[in-house]
Amino acid sequence: MISAQPSITSINRGEISRGNFRSRKGLSMFEAMIAVLVFTMGMLGVYMMLIRSYEMVTLCRHRDNARAVLQSFGDQFQRLKTTDDAGNLGFIFQTAPTPTSFGLSWTDANNVTVSNLTTNTDTAGLPITLGDVASSAIPARVYRQVQPLAADGSVVANPIRTAAGYMLQGTFTVTYQIKNKPVSQSIVVARSYR
Repeated sequence: MISAQPSITSINRGEISRGNFRSRKGLSMFEAMIAVLVFTMGMLGVYMMLIRSYEMVTLCRHRDNARAVLQSFGDQFQRLKTTDDAGNLGFIFQTAPTPTSFGLSWTDANNVTVSNLTTNTDTAGLPITLGDVASSAIPARVYRQVQPLAADGSVVANPIRTAAGYMLQGTFTVTYQIKNKPVSQSIVVARSYR
């Protein structure tokens, strides 16, 4: 009797092994390694983005602290009485041709007060701390430069009396370093005095 089924000898053994390989389900070791590599690269990318966002938040915090310091000095310059009872200019209002820390006083978040009310030739700046020691505090220096203004707003060598009195322009600058890069911020305010 003739059988309709082919005999096992008529099928090539290579086809049987390839057929079994193709019908297997799952991943090979190479595919698993590639999947782990892709996953690792993705996680490293997320990690780097988190580190960069933390650095940006820290930078913004220091810039905000520096801006608050400058705003404080600008407010003092605009609201304090310019002269004492004898008619002498107060420390913060004395003109200086170069930036100095003379006339500045600062109390930081740690309740530490630093001031320079004696040396009018100091060009090293007033040392302050931006932030507090509990977070990422960094050292900074504050400078001031006060110059007389003419009626048109230009800087002049000697004070000129205008209808508003004498005009002064105060430039307050804070400098600090982030990741060994120097950063500087300034504020310019003007006021009159009689």
